[in-house]
Amino acid sequence: MQRALVTTDDRTGRMWSLSRPDRSARRRSLRLLAAAMVAVGILTGCTAGPDPGPDLVIEENNGGGQAPTTTPPPPSLEVPKQDLAWRECGDDLQERFPGTDLPPGITFECGNFENSVTPGTQSIDTVTVSAVRARSADTPADAAPLVLTSGTDIPSTRTLLSLAQGGGRNLLSAHPVVAVDRRGTGASTPLDCMTNLERNTLLNNGFSTSSADYPARVERLAAAGTSASDGCTEILSPHQVQFTGNNAAADLEKLRTVWQVDRIGIAGVGEGAAVALAYAGLYTDHLARLILDTPAPYSTNAQTTGQQIAEGTGAALGLFADQCRAISCSLGADPGVVIAGLLDRARTGGLDGIADTDVLAALTTTIALAPGDRATVITTAADMLSAADGGALGTLRTAIAQARALRGTDGQLLSQCNDTSEPVGRNQIDGLIAEWGRQYPLTGAGTALGLLRCNGFPAGAAPPTIGEIPVPVLMFTGSGDTINGPTASDGINGALIGAGATSSILSWEGLGYSVLAHSDCAGEAAIAYARSGEPPAPGACPA
Repeated sequence: MQRALVTTDDRTGRMWSLSRPDRSARRRSLRLLAAAMVAVGILTGCTAGPDPGPDLVIEENNGGGQAPTTTPPPPSLEVPKQDLAWRECGDDLQERFPGTDLPPGITFECGNFENSVTPGTQSIDTVTVSAVRARSADTPADAAPLVLTSGTDIPSTRTLLSLAQGGGRNLLSAHPVVAVDRRGTGASTPLDCMTNLERNTLLNNGFSTSSADYPARVERLAAAGTSASDGCTEILSPHQVQFTGNNAAADLEKLRTVWQVDRIGIAGVGEGAAVALAYAGLYTDHLARLILDTPAPYSTNAQTTGQQIAEGTGAALGLFADQCRAISCSLGADPGVVIAGLLDRARTGGLDGIADTDVLAALTTTIALAPGDRATVITTAADMLSAADGGALGTLRTAIAQARALRGTDGQLLSQCNDTSEPVGRNQIDGLIAEWGRQYPLTGAGTALGLLRCNGFPAGAAPPTIGEIPVPVLMFTGSGDTINGPTASDGINGALIGAGATSSILSWEGLGYSVLAHSDCAGEAAIAYARSGEPPAPGACPA
């Protein structure tokens, strides 16, 4: 029999709970605020999303690995023999993600399952993993599901909503899609181990209106990282390093065993691609399909990861500025200059106490997730910035709050630190701020500062290196991804080729997070790949 233990933390006065068998309490207990909803999403489609493109443009000798082979044939996707206790939960999702409309004609159902907090070892402590399933009236009853994860970027359930709203919703006509929130984030045992001051200092990169210079921000940020690390370690011990990508992959493996199938298909978006690659390395024989959608850097040190993200997101913002100018948006003839000026005003305390880091987070999150076609997305983001530039800050403040809720929770911060390899020394930060600030004017300095967020946090087990993958891999790369950017895709594809994997890349020049969520061309490619196990030839989906 299990009981829920509830404890008050002396440090913060907050409550946490953990489901465990009846036993005497340990000296220290976990402060895991378990939210038991497992969100498994099955996506169907009816309306056009940003930058859809029905036709695939084939390109010769572009970015793929070895030529597709049909011998031996890839294993088939399987229909679950057992399933979660699903319940319809559209109203719950609208409460979780206010302002996000549920697309008509799609059913969203929630479920959950338990897994050991320390997969592979005996433990009386568990995490509750939440999932949402999306499906439509057109989804075949006997269709095998695809598992969707976006890792620590944003809750996987929110990525599923984007897919259901966007161009890639046609995937739901062939398969239910099950979104699994990464442990510690979303509704999967969300963590709450930092004080408000620690969390705010980490998210605004040490910003203060009293001293805006970078050395002062470095001091504040480093101190907040150390303090937050101490607090989270005290509250979560001995499990403070159990929120890694490897353990997130173990949660997907647990779902496979619940389903009683031999293999599963996984679509990893952004940082979720790291979870998918970890699964491929740790549970190779149980992988049936692998889709990597504009993957974040994988198995790289902290400095390389930061630089790739600064470069990729900076380029995506440049694409936004170019397209903004092309449609005569409200930012005028040179949107890039307006964005840079607004960030500089915020950095020096001239935007009513709003930090430059928060302005950038609001902008990148809006471009990444705003619904509608390309012109609508550009107009939404541009009007928010032009209003702020003129002194009307209400829309910007709302977007900042949404960005923090989606991308800045304690579980996301701690999980990112659990996955950090070879952290950058504090004495290197000043040089990187200057260097990256010159190379990537909109994103470089802030990304360099952000490397200090994990100051003092312990890291967990390293992810497996990319090795032999028994199935062909389908990869999408989105030039307009403002959360991770496309820079890491080439390195990951090179590692796949080096390991002997068959891979194929489809590029997309549109704006938004997840090519699969925005392009019906990508949706059709995913349907064909899920059916046959063979990805299409390398090429480009129209934007």
